[in-house]
Amino acid sequence: MQNFYFDDTHPLHPYTYSAPANPDSLPPDNALRIGPQAKHGFWPCETDGRWQYLPDHRGKTAYRTGDGAAVVVEQIGELPDGLTFTPRENGHQTWDVKAKAWVLTEEAASRLLAEAVERGMESIDNAVEQAYRHITRFEAEYRLRERQARDYKAGGCKGEAPLQVAAFAKPAGKTACEAADIIIAQADALRAATDKLGMLRMRKLELKGLKSAAEAEERTAEILAEIRPVAGQLQGADQ
Repeated sequence: MQNFYFDDTHPLHPYTYSAPANPDSLPPDNALRIGPQAKHGFWPCETDGRWQYLPDHRGKTAYRTGDGAAVVVEQIGELPDGLTFTPRENGHQTWDVKAKAWVLTEEAASRLLAEAVERGMESIDNAVEQAYRHITRFEAEYRLRERQARDYKAGGCKGEAPLQVAAFAKPAGKTACEAADIIIAQADALRAATDKLGMLRMRKLELKGLKSAAEAEERTAEILAEIRPVAGQLQGADQ
């Protein structure tokens, strides 16, 4: 025979522990002789001589609907008003009591969108600018080398190779005519890459037509992902 004790100083009379009962005795005022059942997510509490099972969220993290701050639940029972288990996605959201959800006001959504668009356009500009730095450092040299290579090829690779072509050919182990072909091919590839970067940079204007900050951030990431491999081509040309 067991006594199943509850805390009669607590308003909910939660179960606390069990202990052997004395034979032929009556249960004390703070115990029942029938043990509670184990129910996941619930805790037994005594009500009118019976166990009732109340939600037990103790130890879980909840969030204050006033400011989104995290708190640890310490009490048995339903989650109190002013708390939710749904975390706030950002500091701009407010709690909608009727919807029981975090929402963005139109004003906040517009502000977040404007910030995301500005941030995205700047990121795209910076990525392309960084890519261009790989070729602008020696741009005058590239243009001179290309012009000499094209003139040399146009003349049938006859006569002494121009200085820039010869300077390229010797360490590469190529003939002057082979070097001219390589220089021209590289120049064409470089021009195509810069054209592609210019097109990708102008895609930043797409951000202005989007409806939410999340869409703007997603489109920015998409454009930056396309910029990276093209920028890598220019980086390889920096030599």
